[in-house]
Amino acid sequence: MSNLKVVPLFESNFRDPVAALRTLANDIESGRYGDVGCVATVLIGDKVEVFGAGRDSEAPAVALLLHSGFLRMSQAIAEHGRE
Repeated sequence: MSNLKVVPLFESNFRDPVAALRTLANDIESGRYGDVGCVATVLIGDKVEVFGAGRDSEAPAVALLLHSGFLRMSQAIAEHGRE
């Protein structure tokens, strides 16, 4: 899992979560991100839900992926301000 990356979803309306997820699914299916072993998603609705999907989606891998995303976003803010 050393090649983790956080990917902005600006190609679709990020305020429309369904469209953003469909765009991401299409990009994964087309091979845009290479061989995807795990996807982690956090939903905030009436309650917070966390989902992991993929062949490497055991709970520890999903937790690591979410934490890596958090660190990546935090580092970008610390280095460059809000983006």
